[in-house]
Amino acid sequence: MPAKGDDFAKNYVPSRGDIVHLDWNPALGHEMKGPHYGLVLSQDAYNIGTGLVVVSPITSKVGKLSAFEFEVHAGRVNGVAVLSQFRTLDYQTRSIQYEGSISLEQIEEAARRVKMVL
Repeated sequence: MPAKGDDFAKNYVPSRGDIVHLDWNPALGHEMKGPHYGLVLSQDAYNIGTGLVVVSPITSKVGKLSAFEFEVHAGRVNGVAVLSQFRTLDYQTRSIQYEGSISLEQIEEAARRVKMVL
C-alpha cells in the first residue's frame, strides 16, 4: 500500500474489502452518523466507474444483530461491520481514508451474508 500522504488521499479509490474512515452524514433515524469506519463491499470496477462505494458501518457495539454482524480486525479497527446497514456513498466528497483491509475469504463471507438482506 502506498504511503498515506496528500497525493494518496486525493487519488485513493476504495477496493472491496478495504476498511475505511469516512463521514456518514447526512444520516437519519437509526443510520450511523458522523465519522466512523466502514467495510467496503462493492467491487473495484463499480467504485472506479461511478465514484461511489457501497460500505457497511463498523461499530464497537457487539452482540445486537446476530448474523448481520461481521467481525472486523484491521489496523486500529476492532469491531463489527453492520451488514444490514450498507449504504452507497460518494467517496470523493467524504474525505475517505484507508485504514486496512480484510482477506478475500472474509469479504466473500461478508458478501454472502449481505445477500441474505437482498
